[in-house]
Amino acid sequence: MIDVKLQQSLRERFNPEGSMLRRQQLRMLEILLYVDRVCKEHNIRYWLSSGTLLGAVRHGGFIPWDDDLDIEMLREDYDRFLDVFTNSDEFVLQTYKSDENYFRTFAKVRDLHSQISEFELDKYYKYRGLYVDVFSIEPLPRIVCRLYGGVFEVIGRWRLKYGHNRVCYAAIKCFQRLALWSIPIVRPIFRLFAHELHHSYGSGFLKERHMEDLFPLSRVEFEGYWFPAPHSADSYLRRLYGSYMDLPDIDTIVVHTSECSFK
Repeated sequence: MIDVKLQQSLRERFNPEGSMLRRQQLRMLEILLYVDRVCKEHNIRYWLSSGTLLGAVRHGGFIPWDDDLDIEMLREDYDRFLDVFTNSDEFVLQTYKSDENYFRTFAKVRDLHSQISEFELDKYYKYRGLYVDVFSIEPLPRIVCRLYGGVFEVIGRWRLKYGHNRVCYAAIKCFQRLALWSIPIVRPIFRLFAHELHHSYGSGFLKERHMEDLFPLSRVEFEGYWFPAPHSADSYLRRLYGSYMDLPDIDTIVVHTSECSFK
């Protein structure tokens, strides 16, 4: 972790208390705490992942300029999570099943008391609040991961370009259903040949994970709370980012500021 003085300097520069980015981060933290309670109650394994884990290890919380929050879990835990998650007055589970216009193959837990606009495609979504991304991990050949990622990227582009036309929209939805229908058919076949762990079909993220880096899970402090983390956060982060403790050139960082409102 970087020293306290530098961390404070970065916080004052990028996400000071009361700033819109900091308010977004704290609301996402509330979502994560809810997800954590659900997972503990049902013995579901998950861990902080990607930039969220990097922030925990290097900054003790969010990367000061980061505006998202990611977790991962094994496919079998992910399926159970979808089954047991109960929507509340605060948070709702968003999948392609709960939101017909949501085409992603990973889930989001959305806040119901905020609204965010990140991408043009968001305007079609039923749920548009701040969120935590929930990714599933499973044995999957890289080439298949790339193929399905490309398929769902095309679906997103078509939805944006032609979705206003009723006939085109119906055709796009049929193509999406066909792609989704194929996954449970090909999954057991490709598991036989897979020696790598990847984000599940259609997520589009290609960096592999390793079981020995993940289990048994450890704990890491994030924004004053303790959450599950990969067994070797160091190995995990080095595979994704290389020398992850080195800060980027601070003067070149562009903070991604999304349009956000709170209810």
